[in-house]
Amino acid sequence: LKRQGRSGSPMERLVLALLSTALAGTPIALVFESNGYVADLATHVGEKVALRHCSSFKCDELHSSARSEVVAVVGMPRNISILQQLPGLKLLQSSHYMYARLGSVPAQATVAKYDVAWHQYGVEPIAEFVIAAAFQWTYRLPSTSRRFTSCAFGTGAPSECPSDSSLTAHPTLMNKTMGVLGYGNIGQAVAKRASALGMKILATRRHGPFSSWLINDNDKLLAESDFVAVTVPGSVRGLINRTSLALMKKDAVLIPVSANPVDFDALYEALLTGSMGAVLDVWPQGCWHFPDMFCGPPYTEQAQPYSDDIANLQNVLLLPGVAMRDDRFWSNSAKYVGENLVALVNGAPLKGVVRNASTNALRPTKLSFV
Repeated sequence: LKRQGRSGSPMERLVLALLSTALAGTPIALVFESNGYVADLATHVGEKVALRHCSSFKCDELHSSARSEVVAVVGMPRNISILQQLPGLKLLQSSHYMYARLGSVPAQATVAKYDVAWHQYGVEPIAEFVIAAAFQWTYRLPSTSRRFTSCAFGTGAPSECPSDSSLTAHPTLMNKTMGVLGYGNIGQAVAKRASALGMKILATRRHGPFSSWLINDNDKLLAESDFVAVTVPGSVRGLINRTSLALMKKDAVLIPVSANPVDFDALYEALLTGSMGAVLDVWPQGCWHFPDMFCGPPYTEQAQPYSDDIANLQNVLLLPGVAMRDDRFWSNSAKYVGENLVALVNGAPLKGVVRNASTNALRPTKLSFV
């Protein structure tokens, strides 16, 4: 079965229908992911596990009589208290690199995540995302389309439309400067794509050789760049702070690809008081589900707080971590998770384990909500 999108193709609906008629007694896994993901997952588990597709909040198809047969939960139910209703739960399997705060998961369940092979395929999607972010910031096509369609069609059109120059004027990426803060694998991929668009490149790295555009002066890069792609390794902490933000152009746009290099308090203050912009696809310590998520090494013990007020700012584009999580990411995740589900049923070792099941007597666990 080849996945054909995430909106529910006829083939996906057929697979889901077949899953719902699995033989009684087959171990059940609740899957809190998209139809497309469940269809992919089904190709990897065969008849070993009966998959039940759930919405992010609830699982309507799960009758009380079947709860004891649920051995695994895949994905992240937004109401994580559902785990308390599953006495036979053996595995909480994250479909990506984040996972639930361990104190929220019943002790009898192993917790595992999808151990992403970052360096095998993450570089190119992340680099493409940086360019897409720059395009979106520059062209803002959805908002332009809304302005146009709201006045150009229907009764009275186009008398309500503003002047053509108001509707169509926009900057371009050509001749803008893309600053690449960290000229490693991702930085090089960003620079290659930006240069092909006619952008000027200014990049930094710690060691030479250097040139007119490849330098070791972060201050110069920050002061001269229209877009600043922060592509240093995630092990670097606090590189983007109050001092570095103050060096940036007033209307520059920050695009970090990992969280640790950014002082989010300083960034929020700069966004609140200045005219700079940011495309945020990463969050403090890697998670946006504060306080109920745990991202694991190198992200410390749990997500860190951030202000909800950031959602009201007009100079920031907020995203849930899409850069590397393209279609291929989720297909690979389904394969990885499917292998873990089969291993669970067969009593084989699991991959990506972040906490083993406890053999001690269970005590009621205070659960939190995502």
